[in-house]
Amino acid sequence: MTPVNAITSDHVAKHGLPADVFKDPNTYTAECDTIFAKGWASIGCGQQIAKPGDILPVRIAGQSLIAMRNKDGEIGVFHNICRHKAAPLVDEPCNKRSLVCPYHKWSFKIDGSLLNAPRYFGKENKVMTPEDKADKGLIAVRFAVWWDIIFVNISGDAEPFEAFIKPLDEQLADYPKEHIQKISTTDYSGDVNWKLAVDNFLDGYHVPFVHSQACTVESVLEQDDLFLSDNIVGLRLMNGASAKPAKTSKQLPHWEGLKPELKGTQQWFGIFPNTLFFVDPCWVQTIVIKPMGETTTDESLSIYVVNENAASEAFVEERARLHDVLNEVNQQDIELLDKLQVTRSNAIANQGHLNDAWDQVNMTFHQMWLSKMSAASTEK
Repeated sequence: MTPVNAITSDHVAKHGLPADVFKDPNTYTAECDTIFAKGWASIGCGQQIAKPGDILPVRIAGQSLIAMRNKDGEIGVFHNICRHKAAPLVDEPCNKRSLVCPYHKWSFKIDGSLLNAPRYFGKENKVMTPEDKADKGLIAVRFAVWWDIIFVNISGDAEPFEAFIKPLDEQLADYPKEHIQKISTTDYSGDVNWKLAVDNFLDGYHVPFVHSQACTVESVLEQDDLFLSDNIVGLRLMNGASAKPAKTSKQLPHWEGLKPELKGTQQWFGIFPNTLFFVDPCWVQTIVIKPMGETTTDESLSIYVVNENAASEAFVEERARLHDVLNEVNQQDIELLDKLQVTRSNAIANQGHLNDAWDQVNMTFHQMWLSKMSAASTEK
């Protein structure tokens, strides 16, 4: 294993991260404790829990969490553990009035507060008072919702989310995000390190070759690299959508009030560490990357149309086609990444060469990782 303090920025600029960081279990444990616990990581989407009582359990980077919508329509995020002996409360997405621990039947309200603990005082069959229950509710997690994406900060001490996301907010200020409507969420699993999944999304070079249905080589020659902050990078095709042939007899409605110069523009971003985000003139795509281990990763791909008109019965066929096309692209990537995991994590991969013309965004993502892991290593 290459120690983090032995990885140089110069090596990363030329070759990317060393091969063994894509398979080493100690590296993965350190990532869970630093990058994912201390930063702003995404776990899902608000419209996945659209109704009061909806509950979304999420496993990510060694954490078991639940996102819930309470009776007032407000979202909350909590650790998915009972406050008695830490048994998990929920295994699958569901809708409930309360959560009941399968171990000893402690129950909790959807707002996280303790509802009841059977025979809490043993033979002394007393009723628990509010004071008895006060410190036994579910453990809340700091979170924020942006463009319907739920972000969490497990440690609770990351920079304010508004400051973290501000550069991307400014980049997308012309888009009326409050009108987006989710049409589907699809879950995937891959035998791949999470960093390779992120790296692939930020690789515009592969798109015309692996996803020839999506664009041509000529179109990606026009892509711009976007370096927005120490946590956010991306790519932009000013005419990426305009250059594509129609896939159905009519087109999905565009963003309302979008500037004419943006009506053909596609932009996609990596929000460190695990949020992949794509904005098109007619749709939005979010991929939440969920590390399960050093060489296993789950993904949740959510697709949105941009206004209520696009979500209406008039565009059923167009939404179905969009769902099929975007999931076809992601499935192609999953199949490639499972193979890439074997070769990219082999030491021989350290002799590879990043391409200055195409790999600046990918290299910057690798440098982000190195910077954050190095800082955490220095603190110890």
